[in-house]
Amino acid sequence: MLSKKKPFMIMGAVLIAAILLSIFGTPKYQSMKINNISSKSLQSKLKEAVSTNSEVDINKLTDFKWDECYVFTPYYPSKQVYEKTGVEWTSYETFIGFLMFHSTENETVNDDQYLMVFKKDNKVVLADKYSLNQMPAIFKLENFKFTSSNAKFTVTTSKQYDGGKVKELVLKE
Repeated sequence: MLSKKKPFMIMGAVLIAAILLSIFGTPKYQSMKINNISSKSLQSKLKEAVSTNSEVDINKLTDFKWDECYVFTPYYPSKQVYEKTGVEWTSYETFIGFLMFHSTENETVNDDQYLMVFKKDNKVVLADKYSLNQMPAIFKLENFKFTSSNAKFTVTTSKQYDGGKVKELVLKE
C-alpha cells in the first residue's frame, strides 16, 4: 500500500518545492532583491524644481538617505550599469519575473529613457527609469555619478529637445 502512495508523495514534494522556489527564489535572488521606494515623489519634485529654479539641490528633493546617485543615458546595457554601480539588483517581486526579465531589467532602451540609481552603504535604495515626458531633466555628468555631498546643479534650458521644455542639469563645482 505504501509503495503505491510513494510516487504521489514524491510528486507532491516536488510540486511543493517548485511552488516554494517560484515564490521565494534562490538565496542569490533574495540577496539581490530590493524594496524599491517610490520615485513618483522625487520625479514630481524634480520636475517642479527644474521648471522654476536656476539651481537645484537633489538632497532637498529626496526623502530618503543616500550616498551616491548614478544617472544612465539612453541605450545603456544592464551589464554595464551593474559594473559602473558595483552592485547588481532586481526589483521584481517574483522569482519567475526575475528569471524571465532580469537580463534587461535595468537597461535604458529608448531615445528618451534614463535610469536613476540611488545607493546607500553600497546597496541600491532606489532604481527607476524615467522618460523626458515624465521628468524633463537631463543630467550632464562625468562617469554618470554624483554624491550626496555634491548634489547641487545649475539648471539650463536644453536647445536639443522639445523647444526648451527639457532642462539640463550641470553639476556645480
